[in-house]
Amino acid sequence: MGSADIFTGIDTPTLAMATAGGGASDSLLASILMIFVSEIGDKTFLIAAILAMTNPRLTIFLAACSALWLMSILSAFLGHAVVTFIPMSWVSIAAAVMFLVFGVKLLQEAREMDGSEIAKEMHSVEAELSEKDTAAKSQLAMEAGEAGEYTAEAGVAESFNVNVDVGGDRCVEAAGECSTDSVLNSLKNLLGLLLSPVFVETFVLVFLAEWGDRSQLATIALGAARNVYGVTAGTILGHTCCTGLAVLGGRLLASRISVKKVTYAGGALFIVFAILYGYEALDMKNVI
Repeated sequence: MGSADIFTGIDTPTLAMATAGGGASDSLLASILMIFVSEIGDKTFLIAAILAMTNPRLTIFLAACSALWLMSILSAFLGHAVVTFIPMSWVSIAAAVMFLVFGVKLLQEAREMDGSEIAKEMHSVEAELSEKDTAAKSQLAMEAGEAGEYTAEAGVAESFNVNVDVGGDRCVEAAGECSTDSVLNSLKNLLGLLLSPVFVETFVLVFLAEWGDRSQLATIALGAARNVYGVTAGTILGHTCCTGLAVLGGRLLASRISVKKVTYAGGALFIVFAILYGYEALDMKNVI
């Protein structure tokens, strides 16, 4: 039986699912390399590095990783879902074009770098975090003022309830409100313990910084053209390693590495991906 006969009678979605991306190990390695060259010195890397200097490192690590893991899973499976609607050969062509554009853009950016980019990016991230911190403190101060007024009113009500032996419906209603407030405060403290403000803030900052980033789009492309489970595992491992480096010594590492060389390496890697996916697309058209 010829290779063309193998695919006879198989619908496009099934064919796409069967041929999506080769082995899991190849997809795993490609994803890890892609994340390393995309994330080292990137905005999410610097956010984790700066926040870890003034907050518990474990909290920052878990929050940043949670955001990146969620983004990796969503992106990889979004790309994987594409192949159920679009022929795999077209998906490979689109991935090849995207990686080619990213690769050329990265090489151009690397050529124009003068060595001060990491310092500028770090200053920008620090300014952004400082602005958010100032806004958060102002909000907390406002809430504290409102809470103080509420506490004073509650104290007056409590004094009234103590001095009056029989207060009728009014006393019963006040006691019910106090009980409800106590339950709500306990629940709030429990949630605050499980998900601290630092955790939530870091999660949101990293997730928003990663949304629409080059590495997210590349993950979508890899999820569409390669083994989705290998891509998911590879991006998660890559993000975990990069975030660990950022939390442990991101500022020192960022000042020592050559962002220009990393950018050149990323551009070259993306162009290699473009060539591979272009070749796969042509091969699929010849087979089908």
